[in-house]
Amino acid sequence: METQERYVLGQRDDEGFYPVSVDQTAAGTVHRRHGSWYATMPGHPVQRAADRQEAAAHLVTLLDQGKRPTLPVQEPVNAAGLIHGLRATASYSHLMPTVRLNLANLVRAAEAMARLAQLGWVPLEGYPGADQPWLMECRLCGWKGRRFWSHLRGRNGDNTPRPITRHPGCKPVADHAAALIALTAERTRECPCTPKHPTWLSECRDTLETIQTALDGKAMMSAAIYARSILESCPAATLRAEALRAAYDRRARALRDIRAGKSK
Repeated sequence: METQERYVLGQRDDEGFYPVSVDQTAAGTVHRRHGSWYATMPGHPVQRAADRQEAAAHLVTLLDQGKRPTLPVQEPVNAAGLIHGLRATASYSHLMPTVRLNLANLVRAAEAMARLAQLGWVPLEGYPGADQPWLMECRLCGWKGRRFWSHLRGRNGDNTPRPITRHPGCKPVADHAAALIALTAERTRECPCTPKHPTWLSECRDTLETIQTALDGKAMMSAAIYARSILESCPAATLRAEALRAAYDRRARALRDIRAGKSK
């Protein structure tokens, strides 16, 4: 049977995703972003494609290989430094496939996790980058679906998340502020977790250096495991993200100064 005869594209949703069924089995979605098409089967790497048909055909191939939609599971990391569905906790708050494991992306991911908590969202899978769909749950009403981090964080200097309505069927906009204020009671300025997460500048600096040492030694899985402490859920995630950004920026400036001194 021809591949194109085996899949059916459903109606485009509000976020631009087309649900795809293959042989009457839900397989995932396809969507267009920045001129390219992408195929997404939850729990598997997002595949870039030339057009919508090629993207849908990729989902056919995955099902023929015995793969099925699922939440991420722990798997090895390859030599190129890409995590394939890695997770270490039930929060799935870890880098997703195609996101390179380095300090810059880890700090961005930690900042995204902290901001999601402030906005009343819970990530259901790892950070996929700013312009890739991210599966999450709305804490205001329980809706689950995919949102773009670039939309939630705001753009061009405007930090207002979009859309203002959050998603179809959410609580009225007038009720959002009170609901988000109620959630702030869960956030703390100290980490109450066991084991404790780094929240002080010195702790974050040491954690980043430990991860970089593992990366330099090509110990990718060790680096990913150390990354738990800065990515998994924590009531003090905001403080942690602030300290991580400060530690990372100081480290970057120090490296630039060293390189500048050597070039003279």
